[in-house]
Amino acid sequence: KDPELSDSLSPSDDLAKINSREKFSKVYIVNDGDEIKKVILPVKGYGLWSTMYGFISLESDLNTVSALAFYEHAETPGLGGEIDNPGWKAQWKGKEVYNDDDEVALSVIKGKVNSDTPNRVYKVDGLSGATLTTRGVDNLVKFWMGDMGYAKFLSNLKSGEV
Repeated sequence: KDPELSDSLSPSDDLAKINSREKFSKVYIVNDGDEIKKVILPVKGYGLWSTMYGFISLESDLNTVSALAFYEHAETPGLGGEIDNPGWKAQWKGKEVYNDDDEVALSVIKGKVNSDTPNRVYKVDGLSGATLTTRGVDNLVKFWMGDMGYAKFLSNLKSGEV
């Protein structure tokens, strides 16, 4: 919240409903020698009742999700609180964040992702009865993986500039 260390977000840029974005963030890079194995990025965004704080982990290609997990939230148990359900979290593994045009394509959809769902590699099941939490998770992923979040960092990391 320190204005020296954060930037206020305009309503049109604030997809995650967080009001401001820190100028510096701790990210985790898991290496094996000189090779990147995983990148773990902190994420946050507003659900129905609270700000949800978590991490998204990407594989070495910086596009494939290895995990999404939340460590703090106050979403309704049995509804939005299902973001903690191991079955729901498992759906994120192997999903892709960016499409061929380097746009954030990953989204949480209303309903179920089936084998015949178009572009299913970019889609995760919505949470039944938890529309606002589902939308909050979708928005935070789009925000943090987009231009206002880590997109430039990931691009620089991929090109070797970081």
